[in-house]
Amino acid sequence: MSSRIEYQWQVFRVVLAGTAAAERFVVAIEGGDNNCSDWSTGKRARDWYVGMIGTEAQVLKQAVRAAGGCAGGSLQPHGEYCTPESYIRRIRRLLEKAGTAERGHWAPRIRIPVDHPAAELARSLELTIEEGGCYGIPETAATFPTERLAKFFDFVDRCPDLRPWQVAEVYGLPNS
Repeated sequence: MSSRIEYQWQVFRVVLAGTAAAERFVVAIEGGDNNCSDWSTGKRARDWYVGMIGTEAQVLKQAVRAAGGCAGGSLQPHGEYCTPESYIRRIRRLLEKAGTAERGHWAPRIRIPVDHPAAELARSLELTIEEGGCYGIPETAATFPTERLAKFFDFVDRCPDLRPWQVAEVYGLPNS
């Protein structure tokens, strides 16, 4: 049985002017499965992805959901067993210390199956839609312009069944 190992975290704080929930967070996680390795280096394969996104309450709710994996050993921060409570505490501390990120970037880019109800919502927002595919599955992709971040987070709120890595991506973060 494999375990998901998280190596490092980066939190991006987003302040939205003129909205009710003015502060949002994007939690980037570098992680990988313990039974996958990079054939060229022999090291465990790992990658950065958006693991949690939203208001503080939304991110903590997502952290609680993920922390359930700690109890059974399927999620291991730094490759070590931890309790669900300590994982939630880790994410809470990251949010408290979040400031302007010194490195890396995040981008509001959705990538969802063509037949997902959120694809129609994206089309109604007059975004530039790209139809394509990933692993043979037809996909709708769209990037929100930075001046429309409030609309982006509204989209995220209206589509709670989408996973964070389906609505945003990170880049420019160093691997450990």
